[in-house]
Amino acid sequence: MQVTHRRKLRRGFSLVEIVVAVAIIALISAGITVAVIKIALKQKIELARSNAETLRASVKLWWQLGSDNVTCPTVPMLVADGAVDKGKLVKADPWGEPWAIKCDENDATVISRGPDKTLDTDDDIRVPPS
Repeated sequence: MQVTHRRKLRRGFSLVEIVVAVAIIALISAGITVAVIKIALKQKIELARSNAETLRASVKLWWQLGSDNVTCPTVPMLVADGAVDKGKLVKADPWGEPWAIKCDENDATVISRGPDKTLDTDDDIRVPPS
């Protein structure tokens, strides 16, 4: 009779066992969160690069449609002239900053300020790359 009574008392988990289990779950969750953040950053960079390529093509189209190649357009000019459709692409880069367009002779470079949101730093996304 005493053996059965002791087994009933030992059926639950101790506080130490619960704390260890919670700590393990917290470590796994932290590792997954770090991985997801890195993937999200890579996706934003690829989105910025793709959108910049589209804007650059729009600048070239704008030049071909009758504008002189001397004028370097701004995004609002491209939208006003119909070279770019109004949408999320033209409002801002993936970090919410405005696009920068720099022109040199018959070529255009579209620049996103990148994750640090500062122009002319190492993390800028430039199309074409310089």
